[in-house]
Amino acid sequence: MRLNYRFSFFTLLFFLASFTVGAQEALPQYTVRIGSFANPKPADFLALHNLGFVYAKERPSTNTDVFIGGYTSKTEADGMVEILKSKGHVNAGVSELNVKGGNATSMIQLATRSVGDDIDWRKFMQVGQVYVLLENKSIKIFTGIFSDDETARKQLPRIREMGFDGAFPKVVNNALLHEAGEFESGSTTKKPLIPLDFSGRPTVSKKEASPAPATYEDVAILVPAKSGGELTAKGSPPAAKIAPPPSQALPDIRPGVKRTSALQLQKILKAEGTYQGSLDGYYGAGTKASYAIAAGSNRQFQKYRVLEKHFAYPANEAPKGSLQYYINTLWDDPKTALDGFEASNAPIAKAYRAYFLFVNDGANADVNQLMNEAITQAFAGKKTTFPKFDPTANYAYFDLDQLLLHIRYLHEVSPGNLAVPCWIFRKHSAAALQAFGPQAGRADSNLSAGTCGGFWEWEEVQLLNAICLDICPATERNVAKDHESQLALASLYLTPKAPGSEESKALEAWNTSLWKGIDAWSSRDPMLEEMNTALKLVYFQTWVLLEDFYMNEGFSAKESKALALEALKAIVGNHLARFI
Repeated sequence: MRLNYRFSFFTLLFFLASFTVGAQEALPQYTVRIGSFANPKPADFLALHNLGFVYAKERPSTNTDVFIGGYTSKTEADGMVEILKSKGHVNAGVSELNVKGGNATSMIQLATRSVGDDIDWRKFMQVGQVYVLLENKSIKIFTGIFSDDETARKQLPRIREMGFDGAFPKVVNNALLHEAGEFESGSTTKKPLIPLDFSGRPTVSKKEASPAPATYEDVAILVPAKSGGELTAKGSPPAAKIAPPPSQALPDIRPGVKRTSALQLQKILKAEGTYQGSLDGYYGAGTKASYAIAAGSNRQFQKYRVLEKHFAYPANEAPKGSLQYYINTLWDDPKTALDGFEASNAPIAKAYRAYFLFVNDGANADVNQLMNEAITQAFAGKKTTFPKFDPTANYAYFDLDQLLLHIRYLHEVSPGNLAVPCWIFRKHSAAALQAFGPQAGRADSNLSAGTCGGFWEWEEVQLLNAICLDICPATERNVAKDHESQLALASLYLTPKAPGSEESKALEAWNTSLWKGIDAWSSRDPMLEEMNTALKLVYFQTWVLLEDFYMNEGFSAKESKALALEALKAIVGNHLARFI
């Protein structure tokens, strides 16, 4: 018994000594957040391989935060931010790991690599779960987690037999550890065929669902993520099966947040006779159940549930083998798409070949030649009103912004109403929103953009769109304004920014004015009143859901209210403009 006591005592000393030393040393407590992306792929970040180790952390929404490096000083982290911004990652910023809130954790260090090294992740993954600790130019690779140092030491012989002769136990602050998964390893890893006996590992109980925390990191990144980032790629990814964008799950509604949207929904539900509770503005179980009953029994609501499948809303599908198909699938199946571009006589096909060359190989003469040929061919015999653009000039392309802007111009003059692909906003969110936004074109732009997943995958948004299209006379449809709204909605999904005080007031005034006009219109006829009821049901429900989406993104309830109204305006504003 005394021997065990002494052993435990010295083990405790080892823990304390190791952790104390770690606390005294300069810890790599700073990392750099590159941005937030929808469905990022490792190949998109190959251009950063020699700058630092890139890793990802999923968030409650479908977006994923991507980070680079671990730094012992904020100055070094700030330097990386400037480098990233110079490469187009305009939303890059420093995040601080919650080292003070971390715990001493028993691990086994397998190896140390340097930034820029090609790491054989398959070999490391045979051991079990792998973690990295990033310290300036070093990548320390660990496995664990073990309940204590003794348990870790018992695993050493097995691990060394697997080829890791230099493996050794180490106590690490778990706030500094980043789990290496499919993204970090490039999806080339396999699970170990014979798992190690980690019987001494602490049992991890499953957590019940709870409201989203203030931050989204397992080890508590202190800066909440709010905006999208810029993806650049180098190297052609292998051909893959074409897959749709990840579906956007509906956010869980917070019952403890008092809001105008819930209050307005409760009022219409009470008028419908499905809600018996108080008008308190809290979206609780009673409001949820009442909405479900109303949605299932309202005749107009049910009608639009059927009709929404037949109403036009931005879509991504294109016939296989068409030019639009090759544009849409360039990054899913590059070889097939590039072969399709090469076989096409369309100028824009050359532009997308130039884009792919630029992203993979950087600025070069081939990019310039393809783009200039495309512009000359597309604008032959045409006058242009694009600002600061001369189709007879020979351009040299040194940055992605100019290249995407000129691809936008080619889209505008290309026959067939070719839509801007959704992936361009996911890969290059800041540059794409700048290039394809209304400020870059003409007032009468006929640019087409499809839905890029996100909000358009919500049934509520599709229903809202269907009702508004039915109410909107065909003579009031405006393709250019629809495009602007679609880009605004894409921006609100990918790179949301909280509106200022004056803008928030203007959005609330727009909402009040809209419903004043619609109520006056619907009061003329009982059928119109029924349509108004269905519209209100889905509008206020969507408002609630949008607020929770933005709260999941790290915005306050007040900011989320304004952002949700801004998104609603992008969805319905053009179609319902006559009621303002």
